[in-house]
Amino acid sequence: MNMHKPSSAAPFPSKPLPDHEDRLSDPARLNALADARVMDTPPDEMFDRAARLATTFLGVPVGLASFVDVDRQFFKAQCGLPGGANAERETPLSHSFCQYVVAHDRPLAVSDAREHALLAANGAVSDLGVVAYLGVPIHAPNGAPIGSFCAIDDAPRIWRDSDVEVLTDLAAMIETELHLRYERDAMQTLAREMNHRVKNLFSVVGGMIALTARSADSPADMARDLKGRLSALDLAHSMVSPALANGRVNPQGLDLHDLITRLVQPHQMPDRAQVSLDVPALRLSGRAVTDLALVIHELATNAAKYGALSDPQGTVSITGERGGDTVRLNWSEAGGPKIIAAPATKGFGSKLIEATVTRQMNGSLDTDWGEGGVSHSLTLPLSVFDAEAPPAAPPPG
Repeated sequence: MNMHKPSSAAPFPSKPLPDHEDRLSDPARLNALADARVMDTPPDEMFDRAARLATTFLGVPVGLASFVDVDRQFFKAQCGLPGGANAERETPLSHSFCQYVVAHDRPLAVSDAREHALLAANGAVSDLGVVAYLGVPIHAPNGAPIGSFCAIDDAPRIWRDSDVEVLTDLAAMIETELHLRYERDAMQTLAREMNHRVKNLFSVVGGMIALTARSADSPADMARDLKGRLSALDLAHSMVSPALANGRVNPQGLDLHDLITRLVQPHQMPDRAQVSLDVPALRLSGRAVTDLALVIHELATNAAKYGALSDPQGTVSITGERGGDTVRLNWSEAGGPKIIAAPATKGFGSKLIEATVTRQMNGSLDTDWGEGGVSHSLTLPLSVFDAEAPPAAPPPG
């Protein structure tokens, strides 16, 4: 051992961080944990192998891959854990050292928890026999700390830098596995989105043809109007497609009013104002453009297929207001087919809207299925929008 090399694991603090609970309950961290799909899942040989290797290389009785929620820790992998915790594969945070590794987002070590100001009263000491502990963070693919890969001894122990290096390497293997599974799931979701969007495209184009045919006075007029609507639909798709690729495209910023106008335009009857729009002057850039474009495109498509925009007399009112650190957008439909009751199940499009609003944009979505038409209320953090926004652009003529 190189005695001049500084320890790469910090000692456990004597008390929790002032914002300890806020760090554990951070929505972005919890979303990353949910996306990792490790909580309450069956044992997995890849994770179990890492835990076994930790006990072998470090010569300790217990190795764990622990993932931390707001009120418990779940052992995705465990080797040597005694008693009921072995069968339950989880403990409350009252029995967790791993929560501190997650909150600090760095390796933490203690030689004898029985003599430590913060840890001595922890249930892991009295109920699970934890004496010495070394843990390193496990990160989600987006970098958020979601768990701890740890080694536990039932006797006092001085941890070495080589121990930290072993756990760090094994945790990196787990992170690589999580990243690969995330990419696999993303590809499967993309395939489903593509299939869903192709089906929608046929449906929307069919509706466009029917609506245009009813309003056209001649084949030439129909061809002109249909071409214009298809061009607008292509524009809308070009705004959504970067989000369907790899999420790394940063398209040019757009004014909120202009974004919504472009996306609803393909679904309106020619020369009829079916959509009214009154939103604050805000600008979006980067990923926010494609995220919100995906949501508005989906709402407009659903309205054109099933709702107010499927009827020449139907209308959609889109309003927005800025309040504090949030922006509220309201989408209200009227004059379409009568709604008997809310759908018994959510279609893929509805799930896509909800996932985009809640997970990608850290917002919330409320839907009301009134008899006269459906209403959606989107609450988005102001951080989604640029601080300085130009006046709203007029609808494209």
